[in-house]
Amino acid sequence: MTGLAVLTAVMFIWPIQGTIALRNALLFFALIWVVVGMRRLPSDVRWSIGVPRVVWWIFGLLTAWMLIQVMGWALAPEKVLNEIRGRWLLNVIVFFIGVSAARLLPDHRQTLLRLLFAVLAVNVWFIVAVDLVHWMQHGTLMRRFGGLEGTNFLEVTGSPDKANYLTNMYLALLFAEVIMKRLGREGALGLGYPAIGLLFAGGLFSSYIEDMRNGTVLLGLMTVLSIGVLISQSPPARRRREIAVALLVGVVGIGFVGYTLSHQQRWKTLLATVPIALDTTHNREWLTGGLPKFPDGQVVNVSNYQRIAWAKEGLHVIWRYPLGVGFQGQAFGYGVDAIYHTDLARGNHSHSGIIDFTDGVGLPGLALWLIFITTLFRSAWRGLATHRVAAAAALGMVVFDYFTRSLVDSIMRDHMWEMFMFMSGFLLSWAMLDQRRSLSDTA
Repeated sequence: MTGLAVLTAVMFIWPIQGTIALRNALLFFALIWVVVGMRRLPSDVRWSIGVPRVVWWIFGLLTAWMLIQVMGWALAPEKVLNEIRGRWLLNVIVFFIGVSAARLLPDHRQTLLRLLFAVLAVNVWFIVAVDLVHWMQHGTLMRRFGGLEGTNFLEVTGSPDKANYLTNMYLALLFAEVIMKRLGREGALGLGYPAIGLLFAGGLFSSYIEDMRNGTVLLGLMTVLSIGVLISQSPPARRRREIAVALLVGVVGIGFVGYTLSHQQRWKTLLATVPIALDTTHNREWLTGGLPKFPDGQVVNVSNYQRIAWAKEGLHVIWRYPLGVGFQGQAFGYGVDAIYHTDLARGNHSHSGIIDFTDGVGLPGLALWLIFITTLFRSAWRGLATHRVAAAAALGMVVFDYFTRSLVDSIMRDHMWEMFMFMSGFLLSWAMLDQRRSLSDTA
């Protein structure tokens, strides 16, 4: 029970601000639990079933590449070395903890996932409850509300992005549950349709309250992916029925996304902002501060302008430094300052996790990361399509959620990256173990 308690506590603490010391202490205890538990396993079976070997090769090659950058051309070698120790290696350890947890909890994997999901549900339903109380008291709903992840979690904080990441992971697990139920199997959470429906309603309401554009778009993409999986994996005799169900889900899901996006003011000026934001030579506000204006004098939306301009300049950094500037969270800022001979961008990121990562590790590092993501998704698809493994469906949705979001949001950092590495390691190992057991049962 020690592992269940420690890992659940870590999951709860991860997104809360100002808890880095406590988070690291809990991860240290989790690592001790893993080491002690692994040593108790018989030596001939300790590592007999794990994850694809290519995963460990990728981690090793990425680490070696980062160290080569430090010894060669990194723009801030000491900082890069600190980031490798404090960020990258921590993520590898967290992944290892997740992999080991699936191995050490053979009879409690579903219990652990339920506990982890319950932690996500606490964040989601806190937002629902507080906002409903606000509506009853004031007659209006709070929007852009960050809940427990905000600086002051009882007021609108203007920073609901971290809360929305948790909501999307929560919804990803529910999508996986629906897929398994429609395929006639029990999901990884073991929920029935009434519970899934209620929990989905809370997740959709929370997503609406958080009002995050990229999170809403991703919700639509997860809906489309789920529909595609259901149609492709349903038996021919039930395919028409599943298509009808999928269309109903699509109408509801895409309808919700369309309604939410149509009420976001940022979309209304997005197209007009694109040429202004892409002209980073004449419109230098992306670097110097402030905001440019439209020809009619209206100020551009800050999110639209900065995201587009920073993405372009992040790609510019990749073009100028294809081997990267050195792995670190502020690689974008260091690259921009090196190109324009300023110190104005120091500490900035591009708001795209993939661009930030590639600015740091370069195209070789990006290639290794994409192989890792592909390996995860391929393992998930094989486990679902061939063996109907519930953990594989959950893994596929979690990986799709994280990777797609990383294209447009800077989530390859801090607790968000660590949570993904832990969840992907745990679900991958669980899926591989169940797949091996399925093969042995049919042999």
